[in-house]
Amino acid sequence: MAERSPHGPIPNKSPHSYPQTEPKATPAFPSNDPGGHSPLSGKIRADLAEHGPITFREFMGMALYDPEHGYYATDIKRVGKVGDFITSVSVGRCLGLLLARRLVGFWEECGQPDAFHIIEPGAHDGTLCADILREARSFCPDFYQAAHYHLIEASPALTRAQEDKLGPILAGKFTTHASLNDLHGLHGVILSNELIDAFPVDLIRFEGGQWRQLLVGESQGGLHFIPTDCEETELDAFCQSLGTHFPDGYTTEYNPGITRFVREASAALEAGLFITIDYGHRATDYYHPGRSTGTLQTYHRHQKSENPLERPGEIDITSHVDFTRLITAAESAGFASPALSTQASYLTHHGRPWLLSLESASSAETPALMRQFQTLTHPAMLGTRFMVLEMQKDVS
Repeated sequence: MAERSPHGPIPNKSPHSYPQTEPKATPAFPSNDPGGHSPLSGKIRADLAEHGPITFREFMGMALYDPEHGYYATDIKRVGKVGDFITSVSVGRCLGLLLARRLVGFWEECGQPDAFHIIEPGAHDGTLCADILREARSFCPDFYQAAHYHLIEASPALTRAQEDKLGPILAGKFTTHASLNDLHGLHGVILSNELIDAFPVDLIRFEGGQWRQLLVGESQGGLHFIPTDCEETELDAFCQSLGTHFPDGYTTEYNPGITRFVREASAALEAGLFITIDYGHRATDYYHPGRSTGTLQTYHRHQKSENPLERPGEIDITSHVDFTRLITAAESAGFASPALSTQASYLTHHGRPWLLSLESASSAETPALMRQFQTLTHPAMLGTRFMVLEMQKDVS
């Protein structure tokens, strides 16, 4: 169970639903199931009834990562057309192809060392690992020989999927780890794809001229939000840094996991490249007064749920990345030279030699790869939805 809120039980107030100003999406669940119950919701309600309200960060942590019923803890297929959402990896192997070529280029810039470690926190089922290493094996065998892939994944179900997918084709080229803390002082790259958006966040709301934290409470068999004072020092300091130039009811998120992540990444990587692919904004856009409902998103079978407290464990919960905070935290942890671009710009830049090579060396797979490339880079698809941050550490 996640840590307890320091507030203790708080008297119940009127339920506060999560604010929505966008047009209503097609419901993720049938309207005849207003309670939004799931196997995990009963466990959470019982815990709230006994111990009182918890932070949304604690709730989100349980909803996504509860060992028994968490969204990422089960064997249910979550990604792809038959799942809840698509990712750049699920589009096809083109992303891995292009990233492999970027890593080969960096390895060559570093003098082609005999050992090069690729560390992927949140490696999911190992698909990106397979795509990168198989492309490296055919494109640059010397790099493939030097490379060793570290998959960081806490979910036993996903770790089993990694072994099933990678074992028969890449034996000896990868190692699975439950935590980034298992690694120290390596040279190579830390590569994360849609990782930080799944870190549990705190929800805060500007009301009556002051910032309030939204807790999760229970009454009459349902879950609802309860606003209260921001008593945690770190969260209160963040709220104060935002100022007070916001409309009443303005709601946004604070992601405390960013600082811990970059510190662990810096400890794992003594020297090399830090690449993060995710959706997000710079701080000026993220906390614009017009973005009054924040960036929290929930999906089930490609449909939005209008309530992030609905059916915990069965819907995906994410929030966008504050890239300004991420860069600042990474610089404090020892990384430097930040370069932030859209996924379209990044992949087009690093994929230019490959694109040019297709003019004289196309294959039967080329049309499919070009369709994937278009999906990854087109502004109306994934090209501007995702950002890529690249930084370096102790690279001469």
